Amino acid sequence: MSFNAYENSVEAVNGWTLSYDKIPADTDIDKGNAVRRLTKHWEEIKSDVDGLGGLKLQKPDYLALIEAMIKAKSHAIFFNLVLTKSEFRLDIEAGAITLKAGSVKAPSDLEEYRNFLAAISGWSQGDHNLVPESDRKAWNDKNPPPPPKPNKYKTYDDLMKKNIKSEVEDFRAWAKGNSAGKKAMDVVDKTAKAKPTDPARVQALKDANTAYLVYLKTF
Repeated sequence: MSFNAYENSVEAVNGWTLSYDKIPADTDIDKGNAVRRLTKHWEEIKSDVDGLGGLKLQKPDYLALIEAMIKAKSHAIFFNLVLTKSEFRLDIEAGAITLKAGSVKAPSDLEEYRNFLAAISGWSQGDHNLVPESDRKAWNDKNPPPPPKPNKYKTYDDLMKKNIKSEVEDFRAWAKGNSAGKKAMDVVDKTAKAKPTDPARVQALKDANTAYLVYLKTF
């Protein structure tokens, strides 16, 4: 079943951006200390988001990030969560490079995706706002659960013997929108008082059974 996937990104989460006091404009910067700060910062972010929605994080190349920051004459490294139609990931930006520090494929099943969004929404509080609760509710309204599948009886006659009102009504509602089904049920109703052996009644039930089997294939 197709559905509209939710997309959003959250940047500069409070406490996630790693800033250095001085712009490291040259190679004399204490790279060892810079890497130690980045390592500690990464572990804090990892503890916050690893496993969220199935996200699996991988340790980045700390030195490569520091050197990219120095080359760009920047003074900060940014961590951004991104949710697209197909994946959920954590990006790290330093200077001119962006590293994907972990990703997970977004579920393609509607109900699995619904649970996936709920998990992320539960995390999205304060300035996280990746999937705010209001957005999750709006998405649920636009993508309601599919109707429950009916009990599948072998024949139309078995359906009628069970005689569960809601199941009979659902089949008849479907038959009204199907030309063969509508024709079959019209004849079933017209021959309702006929003897079971009446050829017209026998054929009517046969056609009704054919329509019922087509109905079951719609689920």
